[in-house]
Amino acid sequence: MPIRMPRLSKIVYCLGTLGLAAGLALSGCDSRTKPEAVDLDIYNEKMYANPFPSLEEEWEDYGNGDPYVLRHDGRYYLYVSTKDHRTGIKGWVSDNLVDWRYAGLVTEDPVSTGAYAPEVIYSNGWFYLYTSPAGRGHYVYRSESPTGPFERISENVGMSIDGSVFIDDDGSWLFTHAGSSGIVGVPMDGPAEFGVGQTIPGPYLGHWTEGSMIIKRNGTYYMTYTGNHVFSKGYRINYAVSHDSPLGPYSIPANNPLVISTKPDFYGLGHSSTVMGPDLDSYYLVYHNLTGRSQEGPPVRRMNIDRLVFNGDKMEILGPTNYDQPIPRGPVFADRLDADAIDENLWESAKSERGNRIISRASTDRIYTAEYNLVPSKTRVAALFAYEEANRFGFAEIETELNRLSLGRMEDGIRKVLATVELPEDTDWSKLHTIRVERGEDRLRVYLDGTLKLDQSAEPFGPGKIGYRYETGEPSFSYTAFSNHASGSSDFDTAKPLPGSMEAVHYLSGEGRGYAVCQPSDTAAWRHSDGTAIRQAEDGSYSAALTEKGDWLRYAVNVSESGTYALDLTVKAGAGPTSFKLLVDDKKSGNYKVDGSQYSGSEPWVKIRVGSLKLEKGLHSVAIQLDSDQTMEWKTMDFELVDEQTVKLEHLLEQTSSEDVHGQWIETDSGYVGAADAKMYGGSPLWTDYRIRTTVKLGDDPSGQAGVLFRVTNESDFRDQVSDSLMGYFLAVTATKLELYKHNYDSELLQSIKVELERNKPVSLRIEVVRGTIRVFVEEQEEPVLTYDDPRAFMQGRVGIRSVHAEQIELGDLTVESIGTK
Repeated sequence: MPIRMPRLSKIVYCLGTLGLAAGLALSGCDSRTKPEAVDLDIYNEKMYANPFPSLEEEWEDYGNGDPYVLRHDGRYYLYVSTKDHRTGIKGWVSDNLVDWRYAGLVTEDPVSTGAYAPEVIYSNGWFYLYTSPAGRGHYVYRSESPTGPFERISENVGMSIDGSVFIDDDGSWLFTHAGSSGIVGVPMDGPAEFGVGQTIPGPYLGHWTEGSMIIKRNGTYYMTYTGNHVFSKGYRINYAVSHDSPLGPYSIPANNPLVISTKPDFYGLGHSSTVMGPDLDSYYLVYHNLTGRSQEGPPVRRMNIDRLVFNGDKMEILGPTNYDQPIPRGPVFADRLDADAIDENLWESAKSERGNRIISRASTDRIYTAEYNLVPSKTRVAALFAYEEANRFGFAEIETELNRLSLGRMEDGIRKVLATVELPEDTDWSKLHTIRVERGEDRLRVYLDGTLKLDQSAEPFGPGKIGYRYETGEPSFSYTAFSNHASGSSDFDTAKPLPGSMEAVHYLSGEGRGYAVCQPSDTAAWRHSDGTAIRQAEDGSYSAALTEKGDWLRYAVNVSESGTYALDLTVKAGAGPTSFKLLVDDKKSGNYKVDGSQYSGSEPWVKIRVGSLKLEKGLHSVAIQLDSDQTMEWKTMDFELVDEQTVKLEHLLEQTSSEDVHGQWIETDSGYVGAADAKMYGGSPLWTDYRIRTTVKLGDDPSGQAGVLFRVTNESDFRDQVSDSLMGYFLAVTATKLELYKHNYDSELLQSIKVELERNKPVSLRIEVVRGTIRVFVEEQEEPVLTYDDPRAFMQGRVGIRSVHAEQIELGDLTVESIGTK
């Protein structure tokens, strides 16, 4: 449940150094680097859980579909779809992304009846709202406040549903919307001026694709988008990446879908928006889930918020979760300077002939992000940072009379400008604007109103206080804050939910807290100052390596439930065997070995199941320590909840429930015959390594495909969805072949072999899946007729049968038994 916090006009967050309790088991080879003893409880101070309960004054019997969150002046504004045949668009306000208070109808224009997926952007003093009422074309609204009233400034501009606006660093605007062949991009000449649309290469989910949004982070464009019909349990979110343009072309990373769950109590996850977190550095994904149908027919939807993290080009969600999570963290320091007087506990001010100053009493660390919200009016005003004393500081200065932004440093009273950029002539300096300064490891970046304007070496700028300096006139200031994170460094310290995947490079910050290495590297591709061995991989993400026995990396995790968890590592293919210890709360949990040399495929990385361990519900630290003289390089560490009980079940399909039967099946004396595209499931999604036995009988003239499904998760059944709505494998039998497919809400043929099966007689099939290896046997032969090693294997899941327009192909019931592995 969301926590409730008092409303404060002024807030200051003072968070101490965060770390983990150290034990004797964890030690590096260098005695000077001792594990740091700190407390995990800081993660547990305040919690929230998805899905959010009903919001105040939400649409009754409808919920919060297609949630969009705008961050503006340190606050959050939520807009959701309007219930059919109702007029107006509702809005809510929050200070922390968790506690929402109703702001009323932001518009009551009759045209807004049944408004779909409203989205709001801020530009040059105006808020622009885009929506497609009842899906009948788009309209543009405008207001001077994020809570309205919004007034319509366009007639129907056409185009299909789910319009979203992206403003690039060069000031160009792009409108994206849903399409039957993918997401459509429409260049814009202004807030309500639209050009000719074109389908953007890449983002496409098999048919109707909707709910797009683009963000730009560290020069890379990330688009999220949704598909598989809003009523489907398999409604899901994908993402795509472009380095060239918001119009693409986009590549589709291998870790898609980004968000999916078809669990009975948490399904139909989709239509997301992405927003920066309160700490000024993190990103969160806001999306909805389905909770059944309303009395009028459409699904009731609830809102969810989960943390996004980044590893180079790779975007990953920490979730999706529907259990307690730490609330989004705020900045280290924050205040609103819109009161009559400043808070002297937080600020010091000074006036002189050389200008007026307001300086924070708190100082940043070396890495930081600072945000300044201000109305410059007609004066020259500078956002100050790296402030050491009156004559030593960095500045990002707005020169209103010249429409120019300058970056520089005051050194012993001498003003040195390092870079300038010209700003649009129509910039309205009587309205609120936002300066954002990111001081990362190597680069210092200055943003104005969310777009990158200046990018320089960070070397001249260290830690220090923040504030403002202005010469004449009366500028006004509002939300001003800093956090000690930049360029995604907050991803390192967030608690990773389990079950789930952790990026190897997302270890905790701080030597002795998050890492210890015997021989620091001076060639790291990322996190350079740590000295850890980090390399860039082929897909634009990064790997980490431990090179000396005793080296370790440590992570914070949030375990959803107590149980046995399997551990998978994605390691460099061809790498020789090595061993490591896993420590939970700095107590040894087990010794493990990993060997990538046995994989001979073409992929550069391979996922290997190395073993299992017991984990208790709650917050913990997990450390991985090299216990070998051989280097261990890996990209991800996955923990999956598994069922270790030995299974041996005969006639499995006789035990299926009606919900596990998708499509039409005819039961015969000896098996099952499916019509069109039919599926039937049994077993547990927690099953791992097992052997499946069945029979297949071909008639005189068989056609189509029928066969066995295995390691299936997230299966979905709905009329208007992609046919391969599951994640798992399908061994298909045809008249002349055995074909092995991998389904991931699409279909990939992995291997095909010719076989001749005797007609009109049940022929036995045996499928063995152990870790990443699949083997298929026919008629009790000792040698498999098909063997496949999947470098990105699905490691667990249910079993079942499938028919794809098959005729004269009959499948027998299934017998499943566990295969024990060490």
